[in-house]
Amino acid sequence: MKRQCVVLSALAACLALSCARPEPKAPVGDTLYRHLNSDPATLDPTTTAEELGTRVEDYLFRPLIGIDKQRNFVPALALSWAASSDGLVYDFRLDPKARWEDGSPVTSNDVAYTIERVRDPKVPASNGREGFEDVVAVETPDAETVVVRFKSPSSQRLFDFNMPIVSAAAFARSPSDPGRKPVGTGPYLLESWATNQAITLRRREDASASDYPFSKIVFRVISDNAVRYQAGVRGDLDEFYVTRDQVVAAQKSPEFLAKNRLVKAPQFLVVAIVFNCRNPILADKRVRRGLTMAFPRADTARRLYPPDGATLASGPYPPGLPENASDVHPPPYDPQATARLFDEAGLRMGPDGVRRLNGKRASLEMLNTTLSPIYGSIAAILREAYAKVGVEVVLRQLDWAAYTQRFSEGAFDLVTWADTPLPPKVDPRGSYHSSQTPPVGSNSGYYKNPEADRLMDAGAREMDASKRLEIYRQLHRLMAADPPADFLWSADQYWGISRRLDGVETWPSGLFHFLPGPLGWRPLAAAK
Repeated sequence: MKRQCVVLSALAACLALSCARPEPKAPVGDTLYRHLNSDPATLDPTTTAEELGTRVEDYLFRPLIGIDKQRNFVPALALSWAASSDGLVYDFRLDPKARWEDGSPVTSNDVAYTIERVRDPKVPASNGREGFEDVVAVETPDAETVVVRFKSPSSQRLFDFNMPIVSAAAFARSPSDPGRKPVGTGPYLLESWATNQAITLRRREDASASDYPFSKIVFRVISDNAVRYQAGVRGDLDEFYVTRDQVVAAQKSPEFLAKNRLVKAPQFLVVAIVFNCRNPILADKRVRRGLTMAFPRADTARRLYPPDGATLASGPYPPGLPENASDVHPPPYDPQATARLFDEAGLRMGPDGVRRLNGKRASLEMLNTTLSPIYGSIAAILREAYAKVGVEVVLRQLDWAAYTQRFSEGAFDLVTWADTPLPPKVDPRGSYHSSQTPPVGSNSGYYKNPEADRLMDAGAREMDASKRLEIYRQLHRLMAADPPADFLWSADQYWGISRRLDGVETWPSGLFHFLPGPLGWRPLAAAK
C-alpha cells in the first residue's frame, strides 16, 4: 500500500473550536429542540453501546478523525495523518489549538489514554476494542503527535480512529461517574440532565455563534410515540422520530406540514434476531436454521413497515452492498422444513405441543423493550409462529437501559437487535468473531465457528478490495448455513424536521454521526 496522507485545508481548519472569534450574543429563541426515546445509558463515549447516547455525544466530543456524508475521512482533532506502506504504523498530527471545555489543550497523552481505556478489559468498551486489540505501542513524541503501531494490517483501520477522544485529566479527577459528567472537546457542554425528562447542552464560550448558531440544544426524552408526534405537530420539537403507522397521517396533515417536512433517511443496518448459542437448544445450527424458516418474513416486513415495506436481508451485511453473495437468498417460509431440521437435531415434539431436547422443553426467553413498537410486534409475531413449530417463547419486557445492558452481557436466549455499525464499515468481526464475546466485544450471542473466524480475520487483513469482497461473500454463504442470527431486513427511517431548520442532510447511516451532520443545522434565516 502506498503511503497516504491527508493534509489540513483552510476550510477544514475552521471546523476547529479554536477558530472561534468574538461574536455578538445570539438572539433569544435560538434553542434547538431534539428528541430521544429514552435516557442514554451513559455519556461516556468509550463505553456507549447504543445509538441514543451517540446522538448527544456528537455535540460534546470530537473524534480523532471525522467522516463526511460521502464516507470520506476528514480532519477533526487530527488535522493530518499518514499510514505506513505496510499498514502497521499510523501517525497523527493534532490540532494545536484544540481545547477541552476547561480551556486546557488536547494533547497526544489524551489520545493515548483513550486507546488505553478502549483496550482495558476492565472497561466495557466492547464496540471499539476489536479495532485496537493488536496494538503494539502508542507513542507520544510530543504533545501534538501520536504514533500507533499494530501487529498486523487492517483493511479498514482508519474507521477505528473515528472515535471520540476523552480527557485523561478529567478521568483522573473524577473516575467514578464519567457517564454523567462528560468533559469533551465539542462545541457544546452538558448543562443539565433531568433523568427521563431532558438533557440540555450549552454552547461553549469559545465556540463561534456563526458556526454553531444554537446557544442551547435540548434533547427531550419522550418515549410515547403519540405524545412525541403531537409535540412535533405543535412545533415543540425541531427533530423527531415518525413511526411507520404515523407516516400516512403526517403526509395528509395540514398541521404537521405547516411546521414540518417529512424526511426519509437511509439506515446502514440489519435488523436481526440474535440467537444465544450458549443455550443447548440454540447451539445446534439446524435448530437455528429451522427457526429462520418458521415465519413469513416478506409478509411481516410489509405489515410492519408501511407504506413501502422493508428490504429483506440474507446475511450480516446491509442489503444492496456488494459484500452480499448473489446466490444467497433470504430464508423461505417453510414450517415443514423447520420440522425436519428440528427432528434431525433431536428436538422432538412433546405431548403438550412443545418440543424437547434430551427432556428439556424448548422454552426460550426473548427480550422485548417498551421503547420500540416494531420490536414488540416482531416479538409477538415470532412467539405465535414459533409456537406452531413447537418452540415456546417467553417475552421479557424491559426498559431500554435494561434491554441494552442484557444484550451487551449476552443475558438472553433471543433478542431483536438492529446491528448498526458506527462508523459504517463492513466488517462483521466485532459482532460474530469468537474472540469478541462479552465483555471483550459485541458477539453477545456467543457464536463460534472456526471457519467463520478464519474468513473474518482474512477479510480484515486483505488490502485488495476485490479479494476482500470475495472473502466476505464466502462468509455470507457460511452464515446462511450456520446462522448466528436470523438476519431480517433493513428499512429507511422517517423523521419530522422543522421547517425552520436548514442544513439537514443524510448519509448512508441516516441523519446523524457524520461531519458536519447536526453540527451544520441552523435556523433557516441564519443559513449561510
